This record gives sequence, structure tokens and C-alpha cells, in this order.
Amino acid sequence: MFTRFSKGVLPLALFAAIFFCVTVASAQSNSNAAETGLGRNCDDPNTDKPNVACDADSLAVLSGTKVKLTASGRGSKGEPLEYMWRADRGRIFGKGSAVEFDTAGLAPGKYDVLLMGRGAKCNPMTVVKTIEVIGCPPDLRLVASNVRVNAGDVVTVSSTGVPAGFGLRWSSTDGRVTEGNGSIRIDTAGVAADTIRVSASSFDVPDCSREITIAVVKPPVILPDIMNFPMTGGRLNNANKAVLDDVTLRGERDIQARIVVTGKSTATERKGLAKVRAENARNYLVSEKGVDASRVEIRTQEGTAAEGGIEIAIIPPGAKMP
Repeated sequence: MFTRFSKGVLPLALFAAIFFCVTVASAQSNSNAAETGLGRNCDDPNTDKPNVACDADSLAVLSGTKVKLTASGRGSKGEPLEYMWRADRGRIFGKGSAVEFDTAGLAPGKYDVLLMGRGAKCNPMTVVKTIEVIGCPPDLRLVASNVRVNAGDVVTVSSTGVPAGFGLRWSSTDGRVTEGNGSIRIDTAGVAADTIRVSASSFDVPDCSREITIAVVKPPVILPDIMNFPMTGGRLNNANKAVLDDVTLRGERDIQARIVVTGKSTATERKGLAKVRAENARNYLVSEKGVDASRVEIRTQEGTAAEGGIEIAIIPPGAKMP
């Protein structure tokens, strides 16, 4: 005979009383017609109790852990026992002499598991095993492969001090996230913020979480070098050529830099003048100063500029084109 009670079914006192009554009924069904009362097996409820022991593989566990419980014992005549288990909180899985006490969802504290053993005599023996549920692992912390990374790098954050089977939920405030076994990888490409916060929280233990901050270093913003000079017509004068000579020298310092020449004209100037100005400036740079033509781009701002002339932008590698 075996019965397993789950959470919230009966209080422990009523559980014991029912077990005792079932024992009496079983003893009476096996007696002869001459016997009366409780029967020979229950003539003294204070004697002939079985010896019962309960062992646990651990007495202090983290919430969510399953504790293995094992019952052992013999009746007063050496006979094997029947066992019944009960817990007011948590869940019991299994039956007989070996069960598991599941602590999932239990807050930190101490919880009793009750074991009853009964042999041929109807007098049961009760043993209580107390299991302590511990809260957040005291050594839990997060470790990053690097706490300061360049934008575009991939950083890995892992957990330490986590017991086997202790699940963590990961999150990151930015970046592309890939979760692994007890860790998280964050690709920082495109991250706008200067820092990202990575956190891990327990699936089972309330308010059990850890956080680490990763600094994301952005490359310096490279700006183009822009120069302007006015023109009254379309031809270059000596002052204009002096500016273009300076452009040539700056371009020689960085042969990968691009040069954007923009010809500008106002609404009162003749149509096409902006293009003429841009082409004349490019031709001077290429033909007179030997600048590679593939590095020079011309643009026009026809009839909309506040002042007619030339704008030259030197664009180093990595700088955004205007």
C-alpha cells in the first residue's frame, strides 16, 4: 500500500491520523472473529514501533534543486516497511523508499519533509527531515572577456560561481546577442551608446541577478578639410591658384585622400558658371599640379549659393563625404 500527497492536500497532523486509521483497518481485516477492539497488532499503541530513518543527499540546496531522499528501516519483528511521504511546500516525486523533493519556486528558508514507515504492526513511525533552501549563490558574478571594447568588436560575458543546474536568463541593453552555455556574446557593431549593461538573473530565485558594464569606444569622427575662395568670373586668378597649390600639398601628405571641388554661383550670375569654375579648378590640380584625376570629384551648386566661387573638401580615409 502506498499513497503520495502533494502540496496543499492535508496538514501533517491529519496525515498522521489517516495513516493510523488505515493501519488499524488493515490489521482488523486480518484478524479472526474472536478478536475484538483494535486487534492483537494494536493492543498497545506505544510499543512495537518500527525503526525508520531518512537520508538526504543534501540538507542545504539552492532553490530549484531536487533533493534525493531515501527511507530505510525494519518493523519490530524485522519485517520490511511501507513508506508514505508528505511536504507542505515543494513537490515530492516518486514513491516507496526513494523519492525526490523538488524545491523549484521555494523562497529561501527551511522546509520539512515527513516520512512515515509502517510494518506488520499498525503503529507507524514518523521521521521529519528538514531541507534548507538557500537563496542567490554567494559567489555568483559575471566576467567579461574585455570590459572596454572598440565599436564592432564581439565581447563574451560568462558567469562564475554557479552550481550545476542553476539556470540564468541573460539580457543586454544593446548589441546583437547570442546566448551560449552559461554565457552571452554581444556584437557591438552599430552600438550607439557609449556603454552597454549585461545582466543575468535566476530563473528560480527571486531578486537574484548580477550586472556588468561594458564600455564601447567609438573611433574618432574624421571631418573633411574644407576651404572656400570667392571668384568674380570663371577664370582662376593667382590668389585662387595659391589656394589650390595648398590643396595639392595637403593631398600629397595623404595620397588616399579624395578631393571634392564644388563650383558655386549665385542667382544673379550666368547659368553654367558654377560648372566652369569647378572644371577650371580640377584642371589646374590635375594638369598643372599632377594630382591623380581619379582622386578629384567635381560638383556644382548652380544659382543657389550666397557667394560665387569654389569650395574644396579634402576627404581623408574614414571621413564621411560631404
